[in-house]
Amino acid sequence: MNDARLATIRGLLAKAEATNFPDEAEAFTAKAAELMSRYAIDEATVWAADRSSGQPASRSITLHRPYLSQKAVLVNEVATIFGCKSVRMMVSVAAPTEVAMVVGFESDLDLVETMITSLLVQAATAMVTDQPSGLTSSGAAAFRRSHLMGFVDAAAGRLRQQHSAAIADRERAAESASAGSGSMSLVLADRAHAVTDEFRRQFPHVRHSRVSVGSSRDGRTAGQAAGRRADLGSPGLRRTRAIGA
Repeated sequence: MNDARLATIRGLLAKAEATNFPDEAEAFTAKAAELMSRYAIDEATVWAADRSSGQPASRSITLHRPYLSQKAVLVNEVATIFGCKSVRMMVSVAAPTEVAMVVGFESDLDLVETMITSLLVQAATAMVTDQPSGLTSSGAAAFRRSHLMGFVDAAAGRLRQQHSAAIADRERAAESASAGSGSMSLVLADRAHAVTDEFRRQFPHVRHSRVSVGSSRDGRTAGQAAGRRADLGSPGLRRTRAIGA
């Protein structure tokens, strides 16, 4: 994605943060998220016309303790929505950070990094704000872990719906132009195959693991509510790899 497009997204989100009217802020945020999906589809269309215009690459995203497993779930959810694949680079339990590697096309990697950074910052703020007073240290940890997983579930669900809607809109436009039904889906499928091939080349021995959703029902409920409120982007983002809460 070029800088002008990123500037447009950030400008919309800056307006969303500046207004005191919730409905207006939601409208600006929804438009920014819509543009992110449209731009991702535009880049895929350009690639379909000239397959030599880009190849999958990888990008590292640094996650900070605590709740590394839950943060890695967010990385995977967002990466998947934008046609990328991710893997955790497991480290010692004493290490303060962990790296998640994301494989995808550069324009999609930009979107993934932007979204992950924004959502993790918002999740960190929301879990502190929503946490009830009087919890023990173990109770607070359980609440925050559950809150983060609830946040991820809700925010990723919203993002997935918006991205699917953008693809459907492009499909309808293609049909109206007699470009053939399903053309966008085929392009994205071809792009996904290219990403999968590169992912397998770079990480041939990936193992799957389970991640705790936490034991606090209140935490998960509050996290889901926060995820539904979340802005799907961050206007002040710069190209940083360090992410944490």
